[in-house]
Amino acid sequence: MLDQILGENNFQSEIIWHRTLAKGLAFTGFPNNHDTIFLYGGGDETTFNRPYDPYDQDNLDEKTASKYSHRDPDGRIYRLDNLINPNPNRPNLTYEFLGVNRVWRWTKERMQEAYDNGIVVQTKPGAVPQMKRYLDEQEGRPIDTVWTDIPPINSQAKERLGYPTQKPLALLDRIIRASSKENDIVLDAFCGCGTALVAAQNLKRQWIGIDISPTACRVMAKRLRDVCGIPESEPLWKAGRGFVVRDLPWTVEKLRVIPPFEFENWAVIALGGIPNKVQVGDMGVDGRIFPVSSSAAPRKSQEGELGLKERWYPIQVKQKDKAGRPDIDAFEAMMMREDCEKGFFVSFDYSSDALQEIESFFKRSHKVIVALTVQEILDEHIAKKLV
Repeated sequence: MLDQILGENNFQSEIIWHRTLAKGLAFTGFPNNHDTIFLYGGGDETTFNRPYDPYDQDNLDEKTASKYSHRDPDGRIYRLDNLINPNPNRPNLTYEFLGVNRVWRWTKERMQEAYDNGIVVQTKPGAVPQMKRYLDEQEGRPIDTVWTDIPPINSQAKERLGYPTQKPLALLDRIIRASSKENDIVLDAFCGCGTALVAAQNLKRQWIGIDISPTACRVMAKRLRDVCGIPESEPLWKAGRGFVVRDLPWTVEKLRVIPPFEFENWAVIALGGIPNKVQVGDMGVDGRIFPVSSSAAPRKSQEGELGLKERWYPIQVKQKDKAGRPDIDAFEAMMMREDCEKGFFVSFDYSSDALQEIESFFKRSHKVIVALTVQEILDEHIAKKLV
């Protein structure tokens, strides 16, 4: 899918983020302890700022320790580096220094200054002078495609918000820092609790975040206010000093007075369904929910195949204070006609006889009608009822 959207020729790297250690091994197979990150390029110019893992002078790996094997009296670690010029045809850089005649990388004046400052050393008389390259002046180890140095969010982490898929800020900081410049626009189309937005704000990038969950939008807005200290304000956003949150769900009061077709679309989309494109003649179906195993555009049967019935669940929406038994009776008739095993009904509330009829319908037909209120949808208390 990413190849189709971004172009398979724009694929650059597959990165493995090793996020945790193996915990339980009671099952057959290897534990899944990593996430996969795909890096794509594209366009006329691709930004890449190579990340480095800083050296820990107190805990060097064997390879680094073998290179940086010298230490100054003040404790600084260094290695000796070559000062001979790879191009032998440089008359202006050919001279004798400390009794050694070579083609040097530096001019004689710069060489003498470095020697006076203790940067150039001669290990013994007659030996070729070398330069001290200090470990604390190096960028570090270049980060490769296996990231093992960023732990996941644990239960005691200060940045933990309780959001189920929250990623550590250090992870998004590395991704955004490597792939963008200051004032670039960072788009996170599934931004959850807003970690990418916080990282982008900290790194002086512009940003846009999108999420289908109203709760996630509220969480990320509070996080941007509390963590980044930026105000939620339309005038300040236009001036480049704030942010705005748009298209959050309607309030109950607004939903009562919007046009009926708009209300139907809101309810169907909020349930994860597909609205009808027509306002009349919908045969009692305002929208459809297709289970994961089904498809909104079912495949046509091929010659010799049996025609199998595609599973879908109808949605009926009523913009009224209380849906009554006649509303439920009509929905039941539609479910029987379409042979639907489950259906969803949305209203602001239900009369007692409507709820009794839903229970009686299940006892008679073993078909389920899930009655949802607008307030339950707004409060996102519908997850268990959608199963």
